[in-house]
Amino acid sequence: MRTRIAAAALLGALLMTGCAGGSGDGKGGAAGTPSSARPAGPAPSPSDGGPTEKAPESKLKPATGSFSKKEKQYLVGKVPKGVDPAAILQAGQDACDRIGEVAKVDEKAARSAIRTGEIANAEDAIRTLCPTYKELL
Repeated sequence: MRTRIAAAALLGALLMTGCAGGSGDGKGGAAGTPSSARPAGPAPSPSDGGPTEKAPESKLKPATGSFSKKEKQYLVGKVPKGVDPAAILQAGQDACDRIGEVAKVDEKAARSAIRTGEIANAEDAIRTLCPTYKELL
């Protein structure tokens, strides 16, 4: 059950990142800049009914290049078998980006969004991918 909830939350986060986009002013910037680590595989399906088996650490390899130590640390235990690890990593990086944007405007709102789960994957992402935001936990 917990795995299904996590998979549904991840799917929601991945879908929401497509809606975030830039400011629409045509100037680009951080919010409108595409990431180089776009998901290359399907999102996990929470509809399979059973627990999702996680890919072993030895199988956590991107299609090209390699993951950094902190990226691999973030991915361990999070990637269901058959899912591109880059998609899971992208969700974590998107969480870091959202935390940064919200914190820049209102730290209290950022703390609340992290605590309530409004920013999916935030706590895990902060602990490994963007520790500069640890004071918000």
